[in-house]
Amino acid sequence: MARALDRRDAYACRCDPHDICHKLADGTLKVRESFVTTENINALIAEAGIGGDIDLLSIDIDNNDYWVWKAITSIDPRVVVIEYNATLRPPMSLVVPYNPNQTSDGSNYFGASLEAFVRLGRDMGYSIVGCNFSGSNAFFVRNDLVGDHFLQPATAEEHYEPARYFFSNLRSGHRANPGPYLAV
Repeated sequence: MARALDRRDAYACRCDPHDICHKLADGTLKVRESFVTTENINALIAEAGIGGDIDLLSIDIDNNDYWVWKAITSIDPRVVVIEYNATLRPPMSLVVPYNPNQTSDGSNYFGASLEAFVRLGRDMGYSIVGCNFSGSNAFFVRNDLVGDHFLQPATAEEHYEPARYFFSNLRSGHRANPGPYLAV
């Protein structure tokens, strides 16, 4: 679902002209709400008028993050930030089975392990360069840009951060749910 934003939205945000709200109000930033799947991600990107090299791609959709990143062919981000499931410690390489209708149930049964993302990133031309302290997001840089700027080795074991969801202001992280997962 998408809607046009007007000046009242910017005023409601109480922000100065350099903030996001100003960009929303003047049309330089657009918001579109969509249910993202592997089947529609490239079309959604194309409809937004985006293609080729971009600076940053952030994926956090709670279940199909792995499958959606794998499906993206219409852009070539320099940096990818993606939510990983920190309850699945390295060296486990696990991902939930793809289900285009799946939504979060609030448990820890979601997404993919960091090792699964490291392997996918490697296949797609990316290296892991770090994770945030709360154990929720992994950062990947395109291999042609990595150089000697980041901690090596570029492995899940080196960069893994355990689940510290309380640092992300989440009520209590994800509740436990054991699976099923697919080995990748």
